[in-house]
Amino acid sequence: CRNGDTYAGEYFADKMHGFGVYQFANGHRYEGAWHEGRRQGLGMYTFRNGETQSGYWQNGVIHVPSTHNSDPGSPYAANNSKVLNAVQEARRAAEKARDVPRVDERVNRAVAAANKAANAARVAAVKAVQKQMHHNNTNNNDATLLV
Repeated sequence: CRNGDTYAGEYFADKMHGFGVYQFANGHRYEGAWHEGRRQGLGMYTFRNGETQSGYWQNGVIHVPSTHNSDPGSPYAANNSKVLNAVQEARRAAEKARDVPRVDERVNRAVAAANKAANAARVAAVKAVQKQMHHNNTNNNDATLLV
């Protein structure tokens, strides 16, 4: 991200997409759904003073604030429990994203060990060929001297 902001969560086509947590450098935080880099769907914005704004987001802006009793039939229903489920999903996605560097590090170590072993095998093969060639040359020289 930029200017000290951080994002941990799901991506698609190099954009925040799915669920994730965006931490702003100024202390604000958004946890919830994303669509093509914008807040979209259920989520919660927490200001650094602790106040929250939660509900259904459309194109990065709160569209339907959450309530305790929203119409469950509405396509934009944003009751608190639905928002909290979205926030939990965002936190899980963020946790998975934070695990990726640890997995990458283990993979990189395994690749480095495999490369080292492959290099050692190449060196051993070259030495074996050189030894065989030296052995053959010595035998050929001995044969020439005997003739």
